Amino acid sequence: MKLICDGLDLSDAVLKVSKALSVKSANPVLEGIKITAKGDSLTLLATDMELTIEKKIKAEVLMEGETVVVGKYFVEFAKKLEKEQVELCRLDDGQLEIKYSDSESELQVFPVDNYPKIEKESEGDYFETTQGALKKIIDKTVFACATDDSRPILKGCLFEVKDNVLTSVALDGFRMAVIKKEVVSSGDFKVVIPSRTLSEIERLFDKEDENIKVILKDNCLFIEIGDTTLISRLIEGEFVKYSHIIPTSFANTLTVNKQALLNSIERASIVARNDRFNIIKLDVRDNFMYVSAKSEVGNVNESININLTGKDIVIAFNGKYISEYLKIINDDFITMNFNTSIDPCIMRAVGDEDFLYLVLPVRINA
Repeated sequence: MKLICDGLDLSDAVLKVSKALSVKSANPVLEGIKITAKGDSLTLLATDMELTIEKKIKAEVLMEGETVVVGKYFVEFAKKLEKEQVELCRLDDGQLEIKYSDSESELQVFPVDNYPKIEKESEGDYFETTQGALKKIIDKTVFACATDDSRPILKGCLFEVKDNVLTSVALDGFRMAVIKKEVVSSGDFKVVIPSRTLSEIERLFDKEDENIKVILKDNCLFIEIGDTTLISRLIEGEFVKYSHIIPTSFANTLTVNKQALLNSIERASIVARNDRFNIIKLDVRDNFMYVSAKSEVGNVNESININLTGKDIVIAFNGKYISEYLKIINDDFITMNFNTSIDPCIMRAVGDEDFLYLVLPVRINA
């Protein structure tokens, strides 16, 4: 194998695929990046058998071939070659020779025959939308996924397609995000996509208006974005029946300026974060919301103008769960809907009925 390529293209490709590298795997070859020189392109591929990322770049291929280079060293090396013309050559002794400027280096490789075969799919259940629409779906759900391993199914987002409407749901036991978008689809289906996969897909987006097709088959996801292919295993199991959790009527509804509430919550959180539950108390009465927090560090008490329909209420939340939601909202005003101080609160942006956020309150002594 022997080829010449641009250092910046190589560095970009290596960084992209490195997100799928295995760390301390029982199979050491999964810690490598597979390099294939064929035709007029160089293909780089990394996988941990849960997530696979492949990237093609232009190259002058002098001799076709393939090898698997130790990933972590190749990543660091490629970062330092962005301004160089790079020649890659597999030597007879199995090492990968890297030539640049008037210098050359060698890196250890793995036997290419030991690398797993990765199959691509072009058919299966699918939905199609724009990169911008899918980015919005990911942004407004993935933050609410669970991060611990106690319930693996909650470490992903439910993607449920019915009648060409995609509903994406994420929850972690304390809050839940639900968003709906019209898509073009092959039919009705539902899958659970790992939050890690969705985050990596989002990093690949570069053209907001360009259509993107997500294919789902044999418990795997397949997606192509330009010269990059991403393949991921889906999470198996039954997702929570989320619709049963959402209240259908409310005794209290208030409208508040999003930025005013976010600023107040963040100031109160400076004090509250010293408490492990980050408790922020909201005292709603007389068309004002009184935001307060206290700990041994100090206390914060602020008031915000609101428009209230219903009864007065005192309710408390983990401030992190409120601020994370407010930071992804682009609208100027939101509604907060309550029944009692221990029932779920539903938050929506005024003018955006397709996105719902549910958060559970924290019990306090009012």
